[in-house]
Amino acid sequence: MASPPPQTTLLIGGSNGTSTLCAILGDKSNPANANHVLRVATRSGHKYLDDNQAAPRVWRCTEKKHISDVVAADFLPTRLITHVGAPDSVFVYGGDQQDNNDDDTAASLNPLERAISGVHAPDNGGSADIIILACPVSAHFALLRRIAKAMYILDRKGLLGRSPARPPIYIGSLYAAGGFDWMSRIAFLKERPVDFDGAWKRSLGLFGLKAFPYLTKSLKAGEVTLHGRFPQLQVAVSPSNAGSRSRVKMLLDRVLQNNETGKKLEFLGLSSNEMLGGDGTCEEELQVMKEKDYTTASSAVAAANAYGGAKSAMIIAAQTHKQIKNAKEGGVSASAAAAATAPPIIIAANSGHSSTKNLLPPKPALDTLLTQSLADRADPLSSLAFLTCTLNSTNQILHPCILVALFRDEANPERNEQDGTISWNPTKELTPLPRFYADGAAKIEAGKLITAIAGGEMYFVIDALERLLSPRGYDPIAALHGGEPVGRKIMNVLGNSPHDLGSRSGLTNLALKTEFAKLYGSESVKEATAGGA
Repeated sequence: MASPPPQTTLLIGGSNGTSTLCAILGDKSNPANANHVLRVATRSGHKYLDDNQAAPRVWRCTEKKHISDVVAADFLPTRLITHVGAPDSVFVYGGDQQDNNDDDTAASLNPLERAISGVHAPDNGGSADIIILACPVSAHFALLRRIAKAMYILDRKGLLGRSPARPPIYIGSLYAAGGFDWMSRIAFLKERPVDFDGAWKRSLGLFGLKAFPYLTKSLKAGEVTLHGRFPQLQVAVSPSNAGSRSRVKMLLDRVLQNNETGKKLEFLGLSSNEMLGGDGTCEEELQVMKEKDYTTASSAVAAANAYGGAKSAMIIAAQTHKQIKNAKEGGVSASAAAAATAPPIIIAANSGHSSTKNLLPPKPALDTLLTQSLADRADPLSSLAFLTCTLNSTNQILHPCILVALFRDEANPERNEQDGTISWNPTKELTPLPRFYADGAAKIEAGKLITAIAGGEMYFVIDALERLLSPRGYDPIAALHGGEPVGRKIMNVLGNSPHDLGSRSGLTNLALKTEFAKLYGSESVKEATAGGA
């Protein structure tokens, strides 16, 4: 079995997710982790360095393997797997006083800059391929500003990799709620040096998972329990193109152990699987990738671009036909035709002819359409994909509902409302304290509250935004409402999907009429309404 290609992963943050990945990815006895350098950048040095604060701490993760991740419960047959590992290096960053000075040498780097660039790192991983924020959403913006400042400094010093052939560095989160793409762009804008010309020596990209992939808890440094894995792994990627998706798939498949678990990474947005509200571009790319080793073959990416672009070519066939006809009939000069560069599809069609007469005049926009899907062109930064992560984040309603359900004595609710205490019998319940998810989310009251808030406050807003922002026939946001697949299916069957509630509430219709009036005037709305009556 061939060794996997080299990869350097940087985890930023000291969450339970970081602890879990330290144990799993840091296990050097696992062949899947060969050539994989794992770094951690954190303020919690006491947690990720050993007791002597000298070497990376070894973590032991006890994973509960259930029959299915869709219904993960301890009363069902469950087996335990132990992972033991440690990161290759740990970088402890501090406050702003640790920021870089004007010294333009590599020796002046602070811990976060060393973690990203690999300069003076105790491992041989070089610059990071992927930077993952494994921390609460509330910490995202502050960390993104730190990352942005470090990236600008490293770019100026040429320490991100000068070769244009090197793939982009991807920055992302294991949980991309809260407008992760907006926060990223604001952070980089705020930290942008006045002399930055806008051209990175090595390009950057963004990604974000819709749901945190692990249900994990650590109560002691060096020990963590993985209670279950989220059944679906769905990710937003920017920029939206075949090259970014193939690269992120390669990197995240390894971080999330998809080859070992059999899980599949699904992409969000207009280019997503048709079942996820997109046009199927991503599925077509995967078919192309199966024919080649996407981890090494750049030709596979080019093939995927052309394959997805074929559909777009059909849509603009009429315009193309007219240009071809003009070229054949001498509508362009011989010198212009000879200098013209045809779109790849046209070149392939005419590769057997020596004459340049049939070549199209140079049309950059046309070339792009012929080699990139219309879905990617419509949303090149995957804004709708990241919006899907934000609007379908259930923690914003899940946590308060669990708290209400946990701290409510159904026999005497007024007592709880007065002092906020909860009675708990460790002998009866078999645990010394309530488990937030296992005990709270399992309560019927929590489920009722979550459903009521989703249906009464969120779903019709999701539908209205979907109709305003997505091209007709696409629904990448509403298709993935809710936090997990079982609850989503129940809501759909009962006629309470975002589309159903949006229609019944009247909000979607009002939003569309308002937008129509802004574009064409209120009189046009009256005429259109009267015409349809």
